[in-house]
Amino acid sequence: MGTDNLLTWLAFGTLIAAFVIALVLFLRFMRKPKNRHPMDGQRERDIEEIRDEKHH
Repeated sequence: MGTDNLLTWLAFGTLIAAFVIALVLFLRFMRKPKNRHPMDGQRERDIEEIRDEKHH
């Protein structure tokens, strides 16, 4: 195996390892409810509907 071929596989392996680590960290981050979007799991409402709820 030549040096060029080894260097190519090393770079490719490093790229894949970094992607896997980033994916694992992202999934761990998104498991925590406080890191999700505040409206996640809630229905969308328009501003008039929100104002009506505050007045009642």
